[in-house]
Amino acid sequence: MRRIVAYNWFMPGEQMMTQWLKSGLFLTLMVASGFAEGRTASNKDLELRADETDARITALESRANQSLVALQQQIDAAKKELRTLRGELDEVSHELENAKKQQRDLYTDLDGRMLYLENAAGVPTRGANETPSAGDIISADETAVYGDAFSALKAGRYDEAERGFNMYLTKYPQGPRADSAAYWLAETRYVQQDYQNALATFESMLKQYPDSKKAPDAMLKMGYCQFELKAFKTARSTLEKVKQTYPGTDAARQAEGRLIDMDAAGR
Repeated sequence: MRRIVAYNWFMPGEQMMTQWLKSGLFLTLMVASGFAEGRTASNKDLELRADETDARITALESRANQSLVALQQQIDAAKKELRTLRGELDEVSHELENAKKQQRDLYTDLDGRMLYLENAAGVPTRGANETPSAGDIISADETAVYGDAFSALKAGRYDEAERGFNMYLTKYPQGPRADSAAYWLAETRYVQQDYQNALATFESMLKQYPDSKKAPDAMLKMGYCQFELKAFKTARSTLEKVKQTYPGTDAARQAEGRLIDMDAAGR
């Protein structure tokens, strides 16, 4: 190369200029070719990286879509299960309400039969020519007041029934059906879901008439009122007392059934 340069110094001016131009053009082409190759390699790397990035994004989108689909399926399954549980709860609530109504109807029917027997036994018989005595008139009035109140209760006229039983207890606090009147007064409030006043009336009835034939039922209903008032611990204690105090009675069996239900419900 040195020899070429040295030789060029002795070339004529025009030839030397031509040689320099050729040499410069060659160098320029060489440099340009190097830049072009570098740019081509760089573009290929960028395209490769872009393709890899697109592939990763596509994979992430696919996973995200799969996760969303699975999550939506879980949500749909949970909603379906919730609807099923709500349906079962409504059915149980309906059955419970029917059971309560049947129980109230049973009590009402039973006491209606007892009322019939009491009336039959309480009204004295007289001959065709006998004049009713003062005692007979009082007995007839006592029977009528009680009977009217009880008929109103059976018909669902609760306000009228409550007034009637209160009237009976006011006029005949020591009457033959005073304990029953007190019990049914409390029951009238119970069926109207006035549990606080019903509970107080059942308690008063038990204190005033502890030997009443309705005492087991009154104590049972006290437990029911306490349950409805969400005093579960007190209700459990009262129902246990029914079992201990009145073993073998229908009230004791019903108390046992309610305790089993409370155990199942965790109350």
